[in-house]
Amino acid sequence: MNPVKKFFQKVKSGNLSIDELSLFLITSALILSILMTLFRLSRFVILTWIPIFIAYWRSYSKNRIQRARENQIFLKHYYPIKAWMKNLSRRLSAKESHIYFKCKSCKQQLRIPKKTVHVKVTCPKCNYSFIKKNGPLSDF
Repeated sequence: MNPVKKFFQKVKSGNLSIDELSLFLITSALILSILMTLFRLSRFVILTWIPIFIAYWRSYSKNRIQRARENQIFLKHYYPIKAWMKNLSRRLSAKESHIYFKCKSCKQQLRIPKKTVHVKVTCPKCNYSFIKKNGPLSDF
């Protein structure tokens, strides 16, 4: 039987396990191959196949318990990085309209609109209240 046809039959039947770690490996291989093409490192293109083979091997593995453990370990490290990047992206997109600062008590990150001059801020985490001065001389 054709290997490609066999692969798609396994996908349809649900016997193929593609999780976040496998998707990450495939995506990283794609990005790595694009970078190697851009920087003309064609002799190292074989390195881009390693993550693809690992993802392929993981998806056909019969030891699903071990693959699930590997995925959980990956997610434990991946989700904090993903949340940090999402927060950074949100901050950069709101940079024109808001000012970010930390609560003086619990160090929770807060934000206020740039248009306000003086505002009473209450931290939602610790309920500490203080006045935030916003303007050109607010740091002095």
